[in-house]
Amino acid sequence: MYSFRKSKKGFTLIELMVVVAIIGVLSLLGLRLYTGQQDRAKNAIVKANAATVHTLIQGNLADLAVDYASGDAAVTALLATGESRLNAAGMRNPHGGGAVSVVEHTTIDITAMSAGTLLHASAVPGCVYVYKTATAFKYCVWGVDGDNKLVGDLMTAQK
Repeated sequence: MYSFRKSKKGFTLIELMVVVAIIGVLSLLGLRLYTGQQDRAKNAIVKANAATVHTLIQGNLADLAVDYASGDAAVTALLATGESRLNAAGMRNPHGGGAVSVVEHTTIDITAMSAGTLLHASAVPGCVYVYKTATAFKYCVWGVDGDNKLVGDLMTAQK
């Protein structure tokens, strides 16, 4: 015959709801930590891209003659071909996806840049900017993070 006794095996609905709530809270905390780490990783990639461009310019300056006009043209040509070399090597812009952009900048307040203040509104997150100073064979290189701020230190390449 059939027994009509209530089985005591299993979990109650309240117990299951408490477990689901605990898992939800823990996953939200983990997600907040994950997004912070993701931003730091993206900024580390931008710093590495800027360091690579800095190294390209510094290496090119070491090979140049003393003539400033031809040296300046050589660095400009390097920047044009350097961008395609970086992208051919698999380097990408972590903030916007796609290729790494190397932009030759003509006017910028280097003092404000060193202070880490907000850049101009047209700065593209993840790009590497190169500024030719008035001093012969001296270039400033920096990367831009997701908030249009300087990533890392302002690097200077000079002969």
